[in-house]
Amino acid sequence: MLRMELPHEKVSDDTWVVGPESHSGIRIVVRIDEPIVLYSSPIFAVTERTPDHLGLFRRLLEFNDTTLHCAYALDGDQILLTGAHQLADLDFSEFQAMVEDMAMALDGHLEQLTPWRPAPNHSDIQEGN
Repeated sequence: MLRMELPHEKVSDDTWVVGPESHSGIRIVVRIDEPIVLYSSPIFAVTERTPDHLGLFRRLLEFNDTTLHCAYALDGDQILLTGAHQLADLDFSEFQAMVEDMAMALDGHLEQLTPWRPAPNHSDIQEGN
């Protein structure tokens, strides 16, 4: 993270939140769970109000065909973009490739997910912004 000069925050001894340069403003959670390093970026929750679940899941599977190091997944109702590496073999180029692949995927995919994404809460929108 330091070598890539990524903004990051250590949230525990084994977990960091990384903010790569990205149009989407994504945050990637990087967590060491020996013997692997897990990467995840929460996208949004699928609820009863989410339209066309089948169409959404089909689109996510199509997106998975376009990514190299990461994939979309479900954790309960939460859609995540995820990836993993073996900790023992992890080098800088692999870490960089994962973070860049996730950032590029979200930059290219989030707009296409607009029909399924929940509208922001009015309390999330500040006056004048």
